[in-house]
Amino acid sequence: MNQPIRKHILLLLLILLSTVSFAQKGDAILILKDSSRINGYGTISGISSIMAIRFKNDTLKYKKYKAKDLIGIDILENNYYRQFRYKYKDSAKFPELLEIVSIDSLSLYVRIYEGGVISNSLSTEPAYVIGDIPKQTVRLSNGQEVEIGQSKNVYKEILFPRYSYYVGHGQSDHVYHLYTKGLPFATSFKKSMMDYFINCPRLIEKVEAKEFSNDDLLSVLEFYNRSCLNLE
Repeated sequence: MNQPIRKHILLLLLILLSTVSFAQKGDAILILKDSSRINGYGTISGISSIMAIRFKNDTLKYKKYKAKDLIGIDILENNYYRQFRYKYKDSAKFPELLEIVSIDSLSLYVRIYEGGVISNSLSTEPAYVIGDIPKQTVRLSNGQEVEIGQSKNVYKEILFPRYSYYVGHGQSDHVYHLYTKGLPFATSFKKSMMDYFINCPRLIEKVEAKEFSNDDLLSVLEFYNRSCLNLE
């Protein structure tokens, strides 16, 4: 390979890495495996799916935490907490850090491919599952019952051009790919919805009628939870 071609390849790789890097930092709440919460200062940084959480406070030295030690971390941004949780995507052996969009019977998570403020239009709904919020029980297809609460970090628009959505029951550790926006060769919104929500004809009808677009993922989930799931 000659020198000019090698330089062009290296330049393309640098551009690619710069667009998939991610960094968040600020006042934070570290959530340990036993669900205890520690206040302090935290950062999330990394490239693509290789993310690292670092945290410190008045008594803890600044250090890197591994997925096996944590449920996740909340980082304060623009007067609300962005909530990041470790989840097993599809059949992955190792968890990846995803951001909560909404917690419901079928919950919604997002993985973004760039850093910075995710949205300038967050709803004012509570961002945590609070103890006095009524809980519901969802019976899964395997007979398992999952207890959930109501919680929403609702981004009415996401500022990044590329991101992937995942869904999971309640606050399950396992999530499944729903739709990716802005990446080459990604499955279309319509096909993604028809594939996942095949058991909800009313929702499919709305997608085919273009009542839902790829900017309406939260509305899709709310419709599914309200109209297509049997809650006890």
